[in-house]
Amino acid sequence: MEKDFKNPSLIHAGALYSICACLFFFASTYLQKLGFYTGNLIVQFIVILLPPVLFLVLFKFDVKKVLRLNKIKLKTFFIIFFLITSAMPLVGVFNILNHLLVKTIFGKVQLFQIPVEDNLPSVLISFFIVGVAAGICEEVLFRGVIQRGLERYGIKKAIIITALLFGLMHLDFQRLFGTFLLGALIGFIVYRTNSLYGGIFAHFANNSIALLLTLFSLKAEEFLEGRGVSSGTDTDIFSQLENMPFENMPIDVSAVKLIGIIIGFLMVIVFFGAIFGFSMYLFIRNTSETKVDIVEEKEPIKPMDIVVFVPGLLIVIITYIIQGYGFIFSS
Repeated sequence: MEKDFKNPSLIHAGALYSICACLFFFASTYLQKLGFYTGNLIVQFIVILLPPVLFLVLFKFDVKKVLRLNKIKLKTFFIIFFLITSAMPLVGVFNILNHLLVKTIFGKVQLFQIPVEDNLPSVLISFFIVGVAAGICEEVLFRGVIQRGLERYGIKKAIIITALLFGLMHLDFQRLFGTFLLGALIGFIVYRTNSLYGGIFAHFANNSIALLLTLFSLKAEEFLEGRGVSSGTDTDIFSQLENMPFENMPIDVSAVKLIGIIIGFLMVIVFFGAIFGFSMYLFIRNTSETKVDIVEEKEPIKPMDIVVFVPGLLIVIITYIIQGYGFIFSS
């Protein structure tokens, strides 16, 4: 790494996180009135992307080096795609565990579904906002600046802490486990490729595939309802299991049916886990010669370095408390 290469510090990372979290919290009420598309577009480009870009420019950082705007081989993009695709069911398992915890505490899970229209212009707008915009803006903030600011204390700590901050910033404790796992995987991809483009593509692939699956499920629901069949997609997986007519079956039949569901679920996890493991092997092998410009300086952490994270974390805690009260008092 060149001697004149300046990295963001821990205090820079904390300040940016707190600024973005506070902006999002105080602007959310107004942005919700603008609708899903317009509100999210403003969040991504004004609340998430603008602060780190202004920071890098005003403090005269080398934007290309800090953000790791380095080229990636085409083959690496293909491997990242399969890595993310195979990781999605595993992330889903973490989300199910997250939902189980929430259901245990509050007695229910509130599902949020992205509003996807069935006309082409609206679908393309959804892909741009959820896939392209989120992939670029969130990666510039988290893997571009925040992870950079934490790397001097060790790359493992940087990836894990950034992933945790990434998960918390989504302000939804029902998906915290899965979002954290996804953030850690993307952080590892950026580190191994030494390129933010890898993280942007991984983020885009994950969100776009999720959006496609949502659109497909909506179409399937419409198809089933058109034939008088209830799809049950508006309830969580635990409620669907509870509503299954096990009590009307003999004990041996209901047990076999439940065991069959569990075995089928485990087979899917093992299948995608094997693909994920093989994709990870190919990814690590393909990036083995990548030169990573990281110096772990082991600087002592000063109190102010931690204090700057407090406003952002307080915003997250307040939001989660409000969500919790909403769960308790909603019908």
